Amino acid sequence: MQCWKNLIRSRQGLQVLCLVLMAVSCVSCGPQVIKGRPPFIGISGMSLADNGLSAEFSIRNQNGVPMTIDTVDITVTTNGLVLARKKSPLDLVVGANSAEHIPVEEVLDGQKLALLESLQNGEVNSLPFELEGAVHTAEDGDLEFAQKGYLYPVPGRPGNFRSTVTQAQGLQWEEKL
Repeated sequence: MQCWKNLIRSRQGLQVLCLVLMAVSCVSCGPQVIKGRPPFIGISGMSLADNGLSAEFSIRNQNGVPMTIDTVDITVTTNGLVLARKKSPLDLVVGANSAEHIPVEEVLDGQKLALLESLQNGEVNSLPFELEGAVHTAEDGDLEFAQKGYLYPVPGRPGNFRSTVTQAQGLQWEEKL
């Protein structure tokens, strides 16, 4: 205890103590790099074309480090029907806090086509959907994701649809201090 008192009394000791306190403050309040979170995968857009469905999925990396995806499995269902599916090997690097897009082309049977046409023609205002799946990354292994939302027609663009997410597993918002 006497040592600390002597240290504080001297000008040099006081400067050293201030530097130590500042260093501890900087380390404890410094930025935290986020790792290990699953990507947020969403529907960027969907459109009908010649009895087929063209969909584009965005893969948004929520981490502060790049994500190397080597396998993807995405399934979109509505009213119990699989509307779109992408299950394949992939060689995709998604930069830290950025997004990439992957296209999917599907041939629609009569029931799925009728469902989307009813949305396009205004017979229904929206269609509920569930999007779920997993990616395998070199950094973190298997990362699962799931979300629920609604598909809506894009005004003035017949055959085009957009999505709104109402629930998402794995999506985390960071609070600003």
